[in-house]
Amino acid sequence: MSSRVGSLLISHPNVPAESIFYKSVIYVYSDSPRKGTLGLIVNKPTQFAFAELAASRGWDIPLTRDYIRIGGPVNEQALLLLHTDDWRSTNTTHIKGGICLTSDEFMIEKISYSQPPAYWRIMGGVCSWAPGQLDMELQGQPPYRPENSWLTATTQLGLLFEVDGERQWEKALELSSQQMINSYF
Repeated sequence: MSSRVGSLLISHPNVPAESIFYKSVIYVYSDSPRKGTLGLIVNKPTQFAFAELAASRGWDIPLTRDYIRIGGPVNEQALLLLHTDDWRSTNTTHIKGGICLTSDEFMIEKISYSQPPAYWRIMGGVCSWAPGQLDMELQGQPPYRPENSWLTATTQLGLLFEVDGERQWEKALELSSQQMINSYF
């Protein structure tokens, strides 16, 4: 099995609307046969603005359209910053393809003082799969159903950071379809 780090998981169109994964695009940042897989939902903004988060810590920033996103249903209080590799903080890890992940308090302060990365999204929570679980989901093995499985795609920076919400999911579906067709030619 090759690593899925840096790839996208796109929820199948048949995923029920009541699921947190309905119309989700997930960036995979860790994948290990022994530890499982971790990812972040990147296309579901909350109603909480980044400016509110910064203000709650005593930093005043100019009005911004950046919102905290739902990163996943696990450890929802944990804040993670997915960003381009042109920026670093005290706890930054390079993932793949020019993407980094930071999870320290200093990241909020740095961004508040107008020192943000070129592209970034801040999320609360993560998505987590036990070892082998994601493979079973992708293959539709019981108890998972093929019609509720994941589609996959190779990450593109523009899709990851420049599109949001349901439109990002639609673009990710198009990318997955195109990459699958291209693999046959």
